[in-house]
Amino acid sequence: MNKIIVHQPKNFESRYYRYYNIFFDKFIDYLKTKFDVIDARYYKYANMKHYPTLLLSQDTFYNDTNIQMLECEMIIENYETKEIKVLSVSDDLTSSILSLQDSPHLTKVLVSQFDRKKIFHHVYNDENKIKYNPWVYFPQNVHDFDLYYNKRQEFNDLKDKFYFRGTSIDCRKIITYFDTNLFEGGLPIGGFETYASDLIQYKLGFSIAGRGEFCYRDIEYMAMGVPFIRFKFNSEMDPKLIPNYHYISVDRPEDLDHDRNSTEEHAKLIEKRFLEVKDDVKFLNFISKNARAYYENFITFDSSTKHTYKLLDLDKWLVHQ
Repeated sequence: MNKIIVHQPKNFESRYYRYYNIFFDKFIDYLKTKFDVIDARYYKYANMKHYPTLLLSQDTFYNDTNIQMLECEMIIENYETKEIKVLSVSDDLTSSILSLQDSPHLTKVLVSQFDRKKIFHHVYNDENKIKYNPWVYFPQNVHDFDLYYNKRQEFNDLKDKFYFRGTSIDCRKIITYFDTNLFEGGLPIGGFETYASDLIQYKLGFSIAGRGEFCYRDIEYMAMGVPFIRFKFNSEMDPKLIPNYHYISVDRPEDLDHDRNSTEEHAKLIEKRFLEVKDDVKFLNFISKNARAYYENFITFDSSTKHTYKLLDLDKWLVHQ
């Protein structure tokens, strides 16, 4: 059986910190059905600071310079060929994403927050650009999303507003500009169960960037069958999220690079689009159905594991058995 090394810093505290931490465990379990896996993962300070990682190829290519990994990242090495694959759920660019780009051993980097313009500003070589690929994003934590999806189907009369709750409201000032006759939300109202039970009673959710453009909230909307509205994504997933198919899109004004910088005028564009679609039950159900199917096909543990394996093209590593 082919031998691979998996680097992914974790400790007992970080192991269940986020949905993606559990995904990494399940993905490695899947890899173990196909490869002899050397597990180089435990790091005492995984939840506190970067993990200095020494790769097989670095003795010849990087003069023993360590790659600084976050607990939301994984590097997979082929023990025989030294080929490298990188996966990152980081909300910003990192050492793991960028510092290996010139390595002849690097063949694939999957980036959850794949902002093509931002990444390729730092990856200037066209031969390196083909190594970079969008991935998917994940919910924040593991919850019974099916429970809330099914409960939502029981409501015959949804509340006639769009909805958002979250932290960092001072950085998401657009929330303060919305007409309260059309919008409900603000700061968190308790644990996930309280939030989800409230959310599913509204016609739409509202999406706005957190640290990265994709937000845990977006995936939770999709999982619970709540259609969401936002300015068109700059970032990409694989496969692509399609505007007005997977989510309700508002054309992004030329003066709005980052939706967290939205003004009162930008808020009016969201409200205008909401008023256009809020009573179109057929369209809202269409968005909900497509978004839920995306979640089922690419983001649940089983589907994201198989999808990620395919994106990394790891079957090619089995040829040499």
